[in-house]
Order: sequence, then C-alpha cells, then structure tokens
Amino acid sequence: MPAHSASAIVERLHSAGLNLSLAPTGGLAVAPSSHLTEDLRALIRSSKAQLIDWLTAANDAASHAPDPPDDPVDWKELAAAYHAHHFNCPTCIAAGRGSRYGQRCGAGMALWRVYCD
Repeated sequence: MPAHSASAIVERLHSAGLNLSLAPTGGLAVAPSSHLTEDLRALIRSSKAQLIDWLTAANDAASHAPDPPDDPVDWKELAAAYHAHHFNCPTCIAAGRGSRYGQRCGAGMALWRVYCD
C-alpha cells in the first residue's frame, strides 16, 4: 500500500463518515464503527502512528485558540473567536457535522459555549 499523508488519510476517513479522535488511553478512536470497511480498517492500522501524531499536533494547535472577547455583548467577536479555532481543528470540524461524529475539543467547547450564551 503506498504511503499517504496523514491529512489525505483523515480526509478519506471523514468522507466515509468517520470521526477520528485520540482515545483516553493514548490510542486512536474511530467512530462510528459501523462505517468501517475492511479497506478502511487496513488503512487505519497501517497509518495508526501517523494518525495519532497528526491528531496530537492538531490538538496542540487547538489549545492555542484565541481567548474570547471580554465584552460578551459583541456576538461578532465571539463568532470570530470560535470560527478561528473551529476551521483549524479537525475534532471541532467533525463535531460540527453532527453529534455522531464526536464532541468538540476542550478549547472548542469552551469557545462554543461562550458564543452560544
């Protein structure tokens, strides 16, 4: 099997309706498992370390999300702060597709809650 970039693999998995996240034990979690085919399972197995590194780097970048504005009245600033994070975080992008794709990351959830309030 030819080597693929982690982002290409993630895109292929997302287009198959799968959400990737880091498992609490440090492994890789893929959901929903009902969407997995043997080809996708083989791709995930052969790229597991690469995918874990990619997700770790994405989560590290997400943890540097901008702080929400001091004045919560300005919803445009709140929206901009959330969107600046969301569109650079694969976990939040997947969560934005629906609850079956997983939860937002910690930074994304904090920004989302402030924005929604």
